[in-house]
Amino acid sequence: MDRERGNVIEANGLAIKASPTNPGVPANADRAALLLAAIVESSDDAIISKDLNGIVTSWNKAAERIFGWKAEEIIGKSITTIIPPELQSDEPVILSKLRAGERIDHFQTVRIRRDGVRLNISLTVSPIRDSDGRVIGAAKIARDITQQKQLEEAIQISERLASVGRLAATVAHEINNPLGAITNFIYLARHQQGLPENVRQYLQHADQELTRVAHIARQTLGFYRDNSQASLVYVPRVVDDVLEIYRRKFNYKRLTVQLQIEPGLTLCGMQGEMKQILSNLLANAIDASHEGGRIIIRARRAHNLHSGRSGIRIAIADTGSGIDDVHKAKLFSPFFTTKKEVGTGLGLWLSRDLIERKGGSIQFRSRSTRPSGTVMSIFMPNLLPESSNEMVA
Repeated sequence: MDRERGNVIEANGLAIKASPTNPGVPANADRAALLLAAIVESSDDAIISKDLNGIVTSWNKAAERIFGWKAEEIIGKSITTIIPPELQSDEPVILSKLRAGERIDHFQTVRIRRDGVRLNISLTVSPIRDSDGRVIGAAKIARDITQQKQLEEAIQISERLASVGRLAATVAHEINNPLGAITNFIYLARHQQGLPENVRQYLQHADQELTRVAHIARQTLGFYRDNSQASLVYVPRVVDDVLEIYRRKFNYKRLTVQLQIEPGLTLCGMQGEMKQILSNLLANAIDASHEGGRIIIRARRAHNLHSGRSGIRIAIADTGSGIDDVHKAKLFSPFFTTKKEVGTGLGLWLSRDLIERKGGSIQFRSRSTRPSGTVMSIFMPNLLPESSNEMVA
């Protein structure tokens, strides 16, 4: 509400001098200024002005709320205070366009809040002119579109997952026949007379992996209802089977693999899923490793601190390049990958889904500065009573 104080009219905390011809009523220009001030102060969008050197000259209440800086703290400082380091070069471009009298509409970018949180912002920037028409500054309207961006990203991910799901269902259907044929050929080959024992073992491994491929194809992205029964899985054997798959990659990169596995370690669970999880984690460790690096696989009995359930904890550590801080928050998001040439961005997401559906958990720690490396740690609870004597060897 407006109120009089002498020959000054106050509106929304801004004081405007009344018209000298009618002390109680502001002149038209003053009325316009009061109206503009009211709009600026009540706006949900940040409204900011700056000069042609990028120095902030005004800062409304919404700007305080969105960016965390009080007006008295930011006015007189450069607008680059809220611009991320990698986007600082945008400001000279914006200022040059303003000097030329151009307007910038709905420019989507990123700005930094006072506490360091990054915001997705839509900017509209207009030149401010003096009475002679010369550009003397700029007025900015900044709208926080972070939630909108997150919603759009979630929708895009859902659409992509739906597409991948339909593709996965098609692939699972189409590969059943050739998989069955290959399995039959392997069976016949394994039962040939006089077959060397090492070749027989290779064929046995191939048969096991084909079974796992068929299971994964049906299971991927929830298009397969897993009715298989949990059983006692001998963890050292599962680890050995997965290591055998990547033996050539280890040799190619000259990687040293150290095993620290508790003797006789068993887990009530599903062997195929355990192989899939360990395979995804180990493949990532290999890809991140430098030539001549080291990978450590640890496994031990453990209890979940929150639920108290018994199970095992398996950790895969590498001395590779590590994970940059900017990537850590998205590491388990579907389709996020730093391996542009070979990565699908689904391995960790699928692994976490498999682990959490069985009541387990996965966590990691990583650093990309020397000494660099990553440790992925999973906890898998026992799914059957420990008295069960059925074991998958």
